[in-house]
Amino acid sequence: MDSRKRYLVTRRVTRTGAAVNAALAGLQIVFGILGKSQALLADGIHTLSDLCTDAVVLVASRHAARDADRDHPYGHGRIETLASALLGAMLLIVALIIGYRGVISILHPPTVSLEPHTLFFAALAIVAKEGLYRYTVSAARAIHSRLLESNAWHHRSDALSSLVVVIGIGSQLLGVQHADAIAAMVVALMIAWMGIKLEYNALSELIDTSLDRELVASIQATMQSSPGVAGVHKLRSRSMGGLGYVDAHIEVSPDLTVSEAHYIAHQTEHQVKSSFPQIVDVQIHIDPLDNKIRESVLDKLPGRAKIIDDLNRAWKTIPEQAQVEQIKLHYLDQVIDIDLFMSAEMDRPAAPAQVERLREAVAGLGYIGRINIYYAA
Repeated sequence: MDSRKRYLVTRRVTRTGAAVNAALAGLQIVFGILGKSQALLADGIHTLSDLCTDAVVLVASRHAARDADRDHPYGHGRIETLASALLGAMLLIVALIIGYRGVISILHPPTVSLEPHTLFFAALAIVAKEGLYRYTVSAARAIHSRLLESNAWHHRSDALSSLVVVIGIGSQLLGVQHADAIAAMVVALMIAWMGIKLEYNALSELIDTSLDRELVASIQATMQSSPGVAGVHKLRSRSMGGLGYVDAHIEVSPDLTVSEAHYIAHQTEHQVKSSFPQIVDVQIHIDPLDNKIRESVLDKLPGRAKIIDDLNRAWKTIPEQAQVEQIKLHYLDQVIDIDLFMSAEMDRPAAPAQVERLREAVAGLGYIGRINIYYAA
C-alpha cells in the first residue's frame, strides 16, 4: 500500500476516534463533576487527552505520507516515529496529573458522596473505547502503521482504565473508603505504563533497532529459497513508521552474467515484498564469491586494468591479438577464467592452432585459469 492510501486510512480511522472521544469526554467530565467522582473525572480528562493525540496522529500521518525528496531520500516515515514518542510523553504527563489528584483526594477526602449514575457513564466508556480499539487496530495492522497501532493501544488502555473506574465507583458506592481515588491512581499507573511502552518503541526505532528476530529469520529464509541464491549474509533491517527496510548480501554463482545476477536480485526483492507486505524497501548487494574467500581473492587477484596490461605485453608479438574483440573476466577462488571473443574471420579450420598461441603466451601468468574462445557471429 502506498503512502497516500495509508494516510487516507489513518485519517478516516482517526477522525472517527476523535468524534467518539469528543462526545465521550464531554459526558465523563460533566457527570464526573455532577456525580462527585474523582475516577470518572480522571477518566474524562484521559479521554480528552485522546483528542490531542488524535490531532497529533492526523498531522503526523499527513506529513509522513509525503513522497521522498532530495533532502529526505528515504521518505518522511520518521515523522510517525517522532509523533509516537510525543504521544508517549503526553500520556506520562496525563498520568502524573491524574495520580496527583488521586493522592490529594486520599489525603484530603471529599465530604460529598458519589452519585450512582456515574457508574453508568463509566460502563458506557468501556464499550465505546473497546470498540474504538478493535476498529483502529484492525486498520493499523492492515496498513502496517506503527503510529495508528499506538493510537489503537491507547484506546485499549482507555477501556481498561474505564474498567478500573467502574470497579472503583462500584466499590465506593458499596462503602469501601477511598475506592474512587484509588481507582483514579490505578488509571494513572496504567496510562503511565502505556506511555513508557510508546516511548520505548519510538526510541528503539529512532536508533534503528532491528526488526523482530522471528521476522528477520523468515525474511532470510525467503531470500535463501529464491532461485539462483546460493547464500545470504549481512542481512540488516530497521523500521521507519512501522514499515520495514532491509539490506542484504546474496551469493550467486561467479559464472553468471551481470544481467542474470541482477535478475536474481530483483526476483529476490519481489519475493520478499510479496511475502512480507510491511517490508517496503529491499536493497540487495550481489556477491559472486563465497563470503569466506572474498578477502583472499581481493588480495591475490588483480583488477581488469592490470590484467589487460599483462595480456597486451604477453601478446605483443602475436598477430592474432588484433582479432580479439571482447574480453570477459570470471573471478574464481584462486584464479581468473577469461572469455575471449574473436572476430568472425577467425572462425576457420586454421584458427585453433593460431588461437592456441594466445593461450601459450599467457601460461606464465599464474593468476589465469582457463581461457575460453568464442567467435563473433
